[in-house]
Amino acid sequence: MNDVFKLLELESREIAHFFEKASLEGKGTPQEVSDRREIAVTKFLRKFFPFPYQVAKGNVVDSFGARSASIDCLLLNPSHPHTIGDDSKYSMIFADGVDAAIEVKPHLNSDVEISRGLKQIQSLKKLKRVRTGVIDASISAEEREAFKRIPSFIFAVDTYKDIRLLVEKIVTHYEQNKVPSHEQFDFIVVDRQIVLFNSRKNSYFQVNSGTEGICFVETEANTLAVFLYWLNRLPQSQLRMSSSVLEHYIPWKVDSMKTFHDLNKRLSSISLTDA
Repeated sequence: MNDVFKLLELESREIAHFFEKASLEGKGTPQEVSDRREIAVTKFLRKFFPFPYQVAKGNVVDSFGARSASIDCLLLNPSHPHTIGDDSKYSMIFADGVDAAIEVKPHLNSDVEISRGLKQIQSLKKLKRVRTGVIDASISAEEREAFKRIPSFIFAVDTYKDIRLLVEKIVTHYEQNKVPSHEQFDFIVVDRQIVLFNSRKNSYFQVNSGTEGICFVETEANTLAVFLYWLNRLPQSQLRMSSSVLEHYIPWKVDSMKTFHDLNKRLSSISLTDA
């Protein structure tokens, strides 16, 4: 384990401690607890994406008139206008300036919390950017269209010990609500446990074996490292002139991707034409 991984393991412990502390300090006021937990994730992001990047909270609008629900942590590209009002909050957040969205749902161990997180992400995935930040001529028109959707993460610190139960509840939610693939989550990060990837054709993440559907890696102490790896690898809203600094210090490689083929078959059978 290199020093970066060791540092991120300490960061992971700090986030877990902050979440536990928030539960005590905000006891009896759920919104207060939620706000304090979001601070922990925001603080972490600001360490590794310093100014001129910004981390904001709020609704996102696109140039086609669509608006998302409020998202807990939005990683804003340096090109995003400084639309901060007198209350130090962003009065307007533009999809074409958002590099990634992170919804904080500490405990993914109930139908209610899982559905809430997925619905928040779906509201964001309905938005489309005009630009993709990608100029690779080898990318197909379908991929370029997919890259206009904002990369999305759900961040948690706890879920079921049986990961199949979590995946089954996600699939059931998508079946019941007939959610097309382009409106589904991209990544779910459960700190010190796993990272789930939603592998879809022309999406941000595709398994080399060609598997489509939800896959996961038991990342344990390296979970934050994998989280940061993908935040740095995903195409930004504006073309980046060079590789990021961090991706050279987090040599992550998929060794044992796991999946549930029967659940992925159900996921792929959702009979909606993606638009």
